Amino acid sequence: MDYQYFTTDVFTNKKFSGAPIAVFPKATGLSDQKMQQLAQELNQLQTVFVHPSDQPQKPNLRAFTPHREIPVGSHTSVAAAHVLAKLDTTNNDRDTFLFEHNTGVITAHVDREDREPVFSQVSLTVQPVVDNYTPTVSEIADMLMLTIDDIEQLKYRSIQVATDTRYLIVPIRSLEALKSARFNLAAWGRTSAASSLVEEILLFCTETEKNIANFHFRLVGSDIANNSNPPVGSVIPAFSAYLCSDKKARPGTNMYSVERGYSETRQSILDVEFDHKEDELLTVRIGGEAVISTQGLVNINPAD
Repeated sequence: MDYQYFTTDVFTNKKFSGAPIAVFPKATGLSDQKMQQLAQELNQLQTVFVHPSDQPQKPNLRAFTPHREIPVGSHTSVAAAHVLAKLDTTNNDRDTFLFEHNTGVITAHVDREDREPVFSQVSLTVQPVVDNYTPTVSEIADMLMLTIDDIEQLKYRSIQVATDTRYLIVPIRSLEALKSARFNLAAWGRTSAASSLVEEILLFCTETEKNIANFHFRLVGSDIANNSNPPVGSVIPAFSAYLCSDKKARPGTNMYSVERGYSETRQSILDVEFDHKEDELLTVRIGGEAVISTQGLVNINPAD
């Protein structure tokens, strides 16, 4: 049986930039083992499998890295929505999908121009937990192999925020310092963060390469290679909660944009809105452009 697939570049308008995500728009009949094998074979950052349901706009999504299944997030949802809208032959100005997945439902909207998808946005509702207890500035500088002066302490502060993942969010004063940071596992092990279930560290600064972005993001941690620049869509809800935790933050709808990576590599731009209502639930909308870079067919017997 032939299974069609597409490779997409997400949160960019250029091929071979942004985050590379593979999409199987009709994955009916594929077992967990087959999906894992296909994700390993394609060897993209993530591969999303769309399992159609009786309601065309409400399919089920499963997402895999080459090594394991992962929660469905903004990158895989935007990639799936873009491909499904591309394959849709109707003349809608906007397509809406309700993606069911292993932890809930994600709403995705795709805007079109001349029938072509041009912008996708996903909506997530989370219940973040903010923890002001963090390592000292000196400890943070040591774990990042930076100096104390590289850590921002006036406009922003370091705190922990947990959504699906617990993050330590650290403000950095300059883009140069953010880029030069190196995760020091030994120094990390000597801090309180290592025993507080923190899984990843978000470094951010207000200095950006492109003027269209408000923040530059970089994720580091014990499971992230120092020379890699992983996608940052998963940390957006936690960072939005971080902004809400500021006593000066005004209730209402807020917007910001995030830059990840650099123009000479795979740079991403994410547009974010969040509704600050001063309650336990936080709704975050993450949007951006996407392009299809390749497509193909895999002939496979799902029963094998």
